[in-house]
Amino acid sequence: MRITPHDIRQQQFSSKMFKGYDPQEVDAFLDDVAEDYEALLKEAAMLKEQIAAHEERARGVTERERTLQETLVTTQRLVEEMKNNARREAELILREAELTGEKSVEAARAEEGKIRADIMALKRTRRHLVEELAATLERYHRLLGGELEGDDRDAGSA
Repeated sequence: MRITPHDIRQQQFSSKMFKGYDPQEVDAFLDDVAEDYEALLKEAAMLKEQIAAHEERARGVTERERTLQETLVTTQRLVEEMKNNARREAELILREAELTGEKSVEAARAEEGKIRADIMALKRTRRHLVEELAATLERYHRLLGGELEGDDRDAGSA
């Protein structure tokens, strides 16, 4: 039987001769109150243990949540660093490729200039050789022309 605070307040004990209470009724009532009070104390202790266990679990969950949050933040930071490093590396590779390309173009232009200069020198040499050959031919032509005139003169005087 569960005794409520109202039951305790309303409990009436029958009186005996000298206006006293029946000791057996009082003892029985006190036994009931003591049993209920003992059960409540045990229940309160059990509930306190359950609360402590729940609080401990909640602390564990909170700690794991905090750890996960830190891990997430660290991961996000690392991802951003990796992106930035990749971006910087790509920019460096691009700059190196541009410089290499520019050097290749400059080398090709220099080679082109050298080839053009060689062509011009060869043209000058050819022109010079053609002029020399023409002059040599002209000299031979004059020589031959002079010999033929001399032969014609010799043939005419004979």
